[in-house]
Amino acid sequence: MGCALAIPVVDGIADFVGDRDANRLHGRQFWGQALVADVFTQIRIAAGDRWPAFLGDAILLGCGHVTAVEAIARSGTIRGLLVLDTAMDGLRASRARADLDETAGFATAGDFQTVLRDSVADTVICTESLSGIADVCGFLAMVHRVLKPRGRAAFVVPNRRYAAAMCSAMADALIQLHARERVWPEGQAVVLEILAHTRRLLLHRDDPGFLSGLKEKHLFDSGVLEDLGREVGFATAEAIPLHPDAVGAETTRRICREAGAPDSFTDMFGAMVGTVGQPYFDLLGRQDGSASMLLWLTKAPGPRVRIFSVRPPPPPIGFVGPDAAVGGITPRWSVELLARDTPDGIVVTLGGWCLCNVAVRWIRLTLDGVARHTPVWRPRPDVHEVLNGRGLFHPLNTLCSGLDGELLFPDVHATDKVCPFGLEVVLVSGLVVTGAAPETLVMDEQMVVAH
Repeated sequence: MGCALAIPVVDGIADFVGDRDANRLHGRQFWGQALVADVFTQIRIAAGDRWPAFLGDAILLGCGHVTAVEAIARSGTIRGLLVLDTAMDGLRASRARADLDETAGFATAGDFQTVLRDSVADTVICTESLSGIADVCGFLAMVHRVLKPRGRAAFVVPNRRYAAAMCSAMADALIQLHARERVWPEGQAVVLEILAHTRRLLLHRDDPGFLSGLKEKHLFDSGVLEDLGREVGFATAEAIPLHPDAVGAETTRRICREAGAPDSFTDMFGAMVGTVGQPYFDLLGRQDGSASMLLWLTKAPGPRVRIFSVRPPPPPIGFVGPDAAVGGITPRWSVELLARDTPDGIVVTLGGWCLCNVAVRWIRLTLDGVARHTPVWRPRPDVHEVLNGRGLFHPLNTLCSGLDGELLFPDVHATDKVCPFGLEVVLVSGLVVTGAAPETLVMDEQMVVAH
């Protein structure tokens, strides 16, 4: 093969990663994993006539779904199967459970750009990894490179529009349960974790720096994915609903159950989401009717000239004024600050909450002309109880209105224990809302900025 590297083999698994740090392709995710039990069967159903009679030389990227490994290896339609993942433990467990020593090869790989040769695969399947990849465009370009002419790739990816609709429905259902029972239900913590996790992905989807620290980095729009597939060179790119769930009840049950909610709560809450969420799901088109999509890509038979043009951007959203931008209700916040001067600069510890009738992207602090941002997404059901008794704010905004973080202002230091200070609220639209705040921040003293 002309390779000068000596690759160790551990328990029958070629280890291209070793002790190097790598971005893991699996982990704690709510949307990045396929929300169906038999994902391989669902892929074939969704693909329909696109599914080939013979998969040939196949590569499976990510081994989280052991059933998919078994189903592909034992389908009788492959010449060979290579299973790649960044984690040795996951590969070892998958190899042991699937018991496919003679059918499939397993390897760790942290840099797919260099590990795989050109034009070696007829089929590439990825059931859960794409949402955790920082450079999606580069990853798809790599898949295009390793596919043979006329090859195909199938990716299971989370649908952003469906996730947004379902989170709004879940927030409404949780608020209605609290209003009816006067106490938070047993599964409250699980639901809040799902809502807060998803809110980060929805509000910060165009901020790669912020997303780089998360295991799950992306929720995808069907049209954007199709454009991206064609942009990197695929002849066709189609986003197809995978296991449609028109009212979200079944998807809610599965996500809550897998997140650890009690079965009694899961069954009841799923049914309630399916009832109260109808207005949100009715707005979704056929292509966005499921939590996961199948991205089906095909490579052309040979070289050809292609002209790619992206979809035109949507028209800008205009606001008649600040009141319209924030829903006609004055934003409210209570930001707790504790600053300390360190050799590296001033460190500010934040807590509290920020509530507005549209989504808040950041709280922006400015010390001596240096600005830093912290996201608003932490679960704060108490804010809803105290401030939203009349239902003036959307439930998702009140339930996920919390702040909790620490900001470093490098090379910024206090003079006589004080530093010039400013606080602003940055909405998802880009509009900046300001309120009354002290002109200076005092070191080592707890301060609350309320509006």
